[in-house]
Amino acid sequence: MSHTVENDRIDGTRITVWDVFLYLEDGLSPEQIADVLPLSVSQVQAAIEFIDRNREYVLGGHRKIEERNARGNPPEIEEKLVKSRARMEAWRDEHRKEDAGARASG
Repeated sequence: MSHTVENDRIDGTRITVWDVFLYLEDGLSPEQIADVLPLSVSQVQAAIEFIDRNREYVLGGHRKIEERNARGNPPEIEEKLVKSRARMEAWRDEHRKEDAGARASG
């Protein structure tokens, strides 16, 4: 069966060539990558062939991903995360109290 890469994703998956690229950069073999990602060896090989044929494109995309990761989240997202974590902690506290009350009366 022949596998292809379209729109930077391995056919039939949501896995991108950059996912495979990271493992290649870490020195994993196609077989090892197939063990880590839900891909067949032939799908990994198709991604590697795409990477080899489009090296500058893949390196440029990888560089952009790394730059975005280094910048972190914008302030408005960080604010949402802080509020979300506070709500989760309040929810946990409430449920801990309910659980403790149920054990005490049970």
